[in-house]
Amino acid sequence: MNLKSAIFAVGLAFSLSTYAHADDGKTAFDKGDYQAALQYWQPLADKGDAAAQFGLGLLYEGGTGVEEDTAKAFAHYQKSADQGYALGQNAVGHMYQLGLGVDENPEEAVAWFRKAADQGLAKGQRNLGFMYSNGSGVEEDDAQALAWLLKAAAQEDDFAQYYLGNIYSNGYGVEKDDAQAAGWYRKAAEQDNVDAQNALGLAYEYGTGVSQSDADAVIWYRKAADQGDARAQMSIGNMYLEGLGGLTQDASQAVEWYRKSADQGYDVAQDNLGLQYAAGNGVAKDEAQALALFEMAAEQGYAKSQYNLGVMYNLGLGVPKDKDKAIYWWRLAAEQDLESAKEALTAAGE
Repeated sequence: MNLKSAIFAVGLAFSLSTYAHADDGKTAFDKGDYQAALQYWQPLADKGDAAAQFGLGLLYEGGTGVEEDTAKAFAHYQKSADQGYALGQNAVGHMYQLGLGVDENPEEAVAWFRKAADQGLAKGQRNLGFMYSNGSGVEEDDAQALAWLLKAAAQEDDFAQYYLGNIYSNGYGVEKDDAQAAGWYRKAAEQDNVDAQNALGLAYEYGTGVSQSDADAVIWYRKAADQGDARAQMSIGNMYLEGLGGLTQDASQAVEWYRKSADQGYDVAQDNLGLQYAAGNGVAKDEAQALALFEMAAEQGYAKSQYNLGVMYNLGLGVPKDKDKAIYWWRLAAEQDLESAKEALTAAGE
């Protein structure tokens, strides 16, 4: 998956809690009383109520109140969509796009997203924009992607606003404009979009499209971190380590934030936490623990950890010396153009 695909793929995720229609079934669904939602929707769906059919699709797709069954979910969504219900049409597109309960078919996904988008459904407009951006089921067209995402963003769709930020940040079909990117990130971040909060934090940290402000970076990183975002948790750790953004320099706090992030499998945080263990900074020195953390990140392909793991093996830190293993890890890092790894290989006579 290329960078562009990676940027947009997450937006095709399906948020169950925002799709149910406004009735007693929705009220029960939003409260987590899925049995009550089922009991309310089932008789209505049996009578052909499109919104209730859509609601049953939600239950079967998520396995809430019923045993998960994506084929049944698709069938209920299809019944709803066939009656012209926009949320049902968007859901059918979602199922075709991901191959849930039906064979994956991006062309069908586009067709159903378009039906929902043409009715003015923001989620359908957003998803159609994503498909145009990725050239999935339709010829890639950045102008069409931009147009549909703008329609969705005008309806305050936070995912569309976030991805517009990415479009302007990367210059997809538009002139690269960091200020525009930051503006869209802000709109989405103010709606608690965690990716946008992290992106806005980065913008403030590096002064990209906004005036550089570590204090503002900390504010937005913390909002994202409090939602469990591993990238933002690591960034808060960095701020504590350096004493930036109004935070008192505190290596032990940095370690705790790195740990939160590393426990989610974030390779950069695993590497940073490993460095603290190796140095005994903010935590008792533990070379074996440092080695384990470097190994976790290295196995995910993180070049700096591959280099650090090579150093550990070369010097016998937390593990018996093993030059062959050191060279192995340095070579992997060097293949990613990490200069320190290339220098280490040269020094080792490789």
